[in-house]
Amino acid sequence: MSSARKANGLFAEKPPRRLDKNRAWQTLVLMRMFFGLLLLVASASADPVFSELSPTQVAALEKGDVVVRSEEVPGGVWPRIIAYVRIKATVDAVERVFRDYASASAFIPGLRKAEVLKRPDPDTYDVRYTNTMPVVGDTQSTVRNRYSRQGNALIMRWDLIESAHAEESTGELRVEPLDRLQGSIMRYVNYVRPKLSIARLAAGAAANEVKKTVLALKKESERRSD
Repeated sequence: MSSARKANGLFAEKPPRRLDKNRAWQTLVLMRMFFGLLLLVASASADPVFSELSPTQVAALEKGDVVVRSEEVPGGVWPRIIAYVRIKATVDAVERVFRDYASASAFIPGLRKAEVLKRPDPDTYDVRYTNTMPVVGDTQSTVRNRYSRQGNALIMRWDLIESAHAEESTGELRVEPLDRLQGSIMRYVNYVRPKLSIARLAAGAAANEVKKTVLALKKESERRSD
């Protein structure tokens, strides 16, 4: 190899490349956006119920409020009521409260008695509820409650067996652990198709009764966790 070629700089070390400040700033912004997106995706997958809520509703939950919304049901007299609440208790603690039918009347407003009539298997209960309803007065209904698990989440579904005042009553309760906040989040979904005799009388009370029930379950779960 000749000294002339070396002199021409063909094999000389190139000076370090200077990083453009604007390009560096753009790269940093893109990286932050990328990792922020990853965090959002991870959070949504960890807390699926949160994905149904707006930022304003999430903020209300974080303050301890109950978020209630309704959905119209085709051909229905009353809407489907959906309530969300944050509970400062584990999913297991909340489940123990739900399964304690003997004590339910002590903390659920309007409930006079919850009697387990049959237990076909460890996770299925046929329960007769005696309630005091606004305008209507005392009423009885028999419901089948089924418990299951979906990953770390508790699922409880119910279907009406018989009632003097309802043609149909179905619902689902989902409780899942919170990654972003301490405790758990509960989604309570209830739909009732009342008999025509009480449809107009108690129409405005449905959402309020759901909200009171959800708040009662929250308070009792937190009380037992203290």
